[in-house]
Amino acid sequence: MVGLAAWHIWVILALILAGLELLGAQFVLLALGVSALGGALAAGLGAGLNLQLISVAITALVLVPLFVRKIHPYLLPRTPYGTLGSGAETGQLAKVIIGNGGKPAVRVSGNEYPLRWEGETPPAAGDTVRIVSVEGITVCVEPVSKETVSKGSDTKTP
Repeated sequence: MVGLAAWHIWVILALILAGLELLGAQFVLLALGVSALGGALAAGLGAGLNLQLISVAITALVLVPLFVRKIHPYLLPRTPYGTLGSGAETGQLAKVIIGNGGKPAVRVSGNEYPLRWEGETPPAAGDTVRIVSVEGITVCVEPVSKETVSKGSDTKTP
C-alpha cells in the first residue's frame, strides 16, 4: 500500500472540518474546510509545506469573513422562529380551527394548540386572529379587523 500524499491529508482535513460544521459553528469550520482545499490544490501542484500553509492561511483570511458575514446571514430564515412560548410567535396571524374535543384551537408551526380569547365574543372556526402571548400550551389571541386581513399585514399569516 502506498502512503498518503500531502493533498490527500488536506482533503481529509477539509472533510473533517466540513463534517464538524454540522455541530453549528456558524460556517467558520466550513470556511476553514474549503481553505484546506486550497492547501490540497497547492500540494497537488507540487508546492512545499510552507507554501501549502500560506495558501491555506490566505484563503482562510478571505473565506471566513465571507462565509460568516455574507453567506451565513443569507441562509437564515427571514421569519422569526423558536419554540412555542419563546416570543417568536407573538404578533403572527393565525386561523382558528376546531381542535381535538371540538374546542377552538390555532395551528402554530404545524402544531395545534388550545386558545384563550382576549375579546368579547369567541371566534368561530376560520376566523383570523393575532397571537398575543403563550401561557404554557395555551395561545392567547385577540380579534383582527377584516381590513387588516384583506389588506395584508406585516405579520406572518398561516
